[in-house]
Amino acid sequence: MQKTTSVVTQRLDATVTMILTWTCALLLTTTTALSDPSDTKEEHLEQLSLLAPPPAKKVHLDGFLRATRIEASTASLIPEAYLGTRIENARLRLTGELEGFSFRFGFDALDSELSLQDAWISHEVSQNVQVTLGQFRPPFLTSSLIDADRLLFPVRTRNGAFYSVRSPGLRVNGSEGGFGWSASIQDGIIDPSDTLATMRLSYDFTGRGALPWEGALNSNFKSQLWATASISKEDVLESGTASALELHYTVGRYSLAFELLGYGDDYDMAGGPWGPDAVNDLRGERRGNTQPISVTATYMFVPNLVEIAVRYEDFDDNGGEGYGITGLEEETDFNRSNLYLGLNYYVHGHDMKIHLGQLHESRDGLDDSDDRNIWAAGISLSF
Repeated sequence: MQKTTSVVTQRLDATVTMILTWTCALLLTTTTALSDPSDTKEEHLEQLSLLAPPPAKKVHLDGFLRATRIEASTASLIPEAYLGTRIENARLRLTGELEGFSFRFGFDALDSELSLQDAWISHEVSQNVQVTLGQFRPPFLTSSLIDADRLLFPVRTRNGAFYSVRSPGLRVNGSEGGFGWSASIQDGIIDPSDTLATMRLSYDFTGRGALPWEGALNSNFKSQLWATASISKEDVLESGTASALELHYTVGRYSLAFELLGYGDDYDMAGGPWGPDAVNDLRGERRGNTQPISVTATYMFVPNLVEIAVRYEDFDDNGGEGYGITGLEEETDFNRSNLYLGLNYYVHGHDMKIHLGQLHESRDGLDDSDDRNIWAAGISLSF
């Protein structure tokens, strides 16, 4: 009996030992397989990564709507079409980045027509150097390059309005520390078959950059000072070279902007878009051989809410002796200057603002009855 029990016990021990041995072997095999990835698994992971959706591209859609109401004195020479309530801009813009490229396409819908505004593609060819191809504004004046919904007044400076016209071309710009530069070759503004060449240099004295709008809004009470020097030449004008110097300063609630320009003689060539037209007896726009200035100062009466602004512009268009293609007295002695007083109420920064303003244009070379008095109210909404 004891012998039988001993045999049974030995068999049970052998069975348990076998089960434990196979169980441990199975566990070790499974653990090794899980902890040691094979080449096959790496290939599967690579295939899954190829099937995964690409990272989202940076594309942004925005726009703005600007409307104004303009009233003028009876002596004003402003065309009737510019008086009353007008939609100045109904702008839609698409900007984005894709594989190292950035782009912008802008359209304006006015009078039931869709016009192309900015339309360019840019690429950073090296650190801090970009090349842009497409349709854009000449890199000449700050007041011409700022977007319309970021202006202090419903209109740009007179010289800024001249250079806010877009044309196709090639632009290269870069920066190094506080120094920046931009150069472009574009289709001409006067004659698209000719070439407009522009060069602009800038320097940031405080290292805080330039504000992308006019005035002292969101200046954060830090001083910012930057200056620019620009030159532009259009081939259709033999001596049609324009140059500009600018100075911009913002500190606390205050801001100051200064423009000084010089136009070559040929900007008043006979029959040109800016010179007097002797055939049709039109005054034209006196620019040749002038050095106009513009000074804009603002005070943030209520920080980031209410801003008072004043702008003085001297056109320097007193023709003097020897000038006068049409022979009219007013051609030889225009001598105009503007004084614009404005009040901005920022409901939500420049994205939602209300403007009230009054402009007085003096014509010292003519009878005082030809002075202009204009009142304006405007609202701007951006999204």
